[in-house]
Amino acid sequence: MSPGTPATSPRLRRREARAAAALVDAVAAPVPPLPPVAETDAVASFATWLAYAPRPNRVLLRATLLALAAAGLPRRDRAGRLALLRRLGPSPLAEGLRATAAVSYYGDAGVLRALGHHAR
Repeated sequence: MSPGTPATSPRLRRREARAAAALVDAVAAPVPPLPPVAETDAVASFATWLAYAPRPNRVLLRATLLALAAAGLPRRDRAGRLALLRRLGPSPLAEGLRATAAVSYYGDAGVLRALGHHAR
């Protein structure tokens, strides 16, 4: 495997994808004119980022997504999601999840257009 090649396919399992979507929604908190998470490539972007992460990080983040799913993150409203995420505290894990979720959402072409960014 060459440098820059993902160690795994950039795909999330269904539970991981639901947890990632809920995480992105909680962090980005999109309201019109910004598109909802489901209308962006944020979850696919999150999966790609995860695929390129070093193996220990990837394993930890996947386990955390599954733990968040088991704790009911996808079933909670946005305020409940944020409350659950706050319980992770100011840890590197929490910051990594928050930053990855934000970049995954705000890097979407439709979101960038809604924010007034036009590619040249």
